[in-house]
Amino acid sequence: MGNGTVRKFKLWWAWQDERHEQWLESLAAQGLHLLDANAIGMHTFARGAPADVAYRWDIPVRQNDAEYLQLFQDAGWEHVATAGGWHCWRKTRVAGAAAEIFTDSASRISKYQTALRLLSMAMLAQSPALLKFAIDWRELLPRHGSYAGWYGPLTWFSLTVTPVLLYCIVMVRRRIRAVNGA
Repeated sequence: MGNGTVRKFKLWWAWQDERHEQWLESLAAQGLHLLDANAIGMHTFARGAPADVAYRWDIPVRQNDAEYLQLFQDAGWEHVATAGGWHCWRKTRVAGAAAEIFTDSASRISKYQTALRLLSMAMLAQSPALLKFAIDWRELLPRHGSYAGWYGPLTWFSLTVTPVLLYCIVMVRRRIRAVNGA
């Protein structure tokens, strides 16, 4: 990593996008400008002059959609990074102009509903392992265990991930209700 780049770790969740955007904006005001981010929270920044920029995260309905990218670029947004299906956009703030990609609640809700669908699909993917566990839960105990190979670890993984996914689904639904009520 060169002298001009800095890496920072910050994990964020779908319902925390506005807080994450504020964090990125505060770093830009200090002269750290986002170059890249990944799904596990690692961010790479370039050192530069402090700037007043807006960062916005969006999760498109269809990934790799050229029209989607062009629409934002035509509106003056710069595509900065893609992380876990989310796209990060940056735009220099101009006095008197709104720096929002979504100006209406319906569009913001649609973004969170897309995230909710992805979380629900991930939850559904846990179903086979959870069903097997519900039927043969004693098989996971050390002295009874016949879970040879990949199925035992897969079941333990599903048992660990499922509560996290449920929590995420609840929090995104709360975020949708909050935006709807605003």
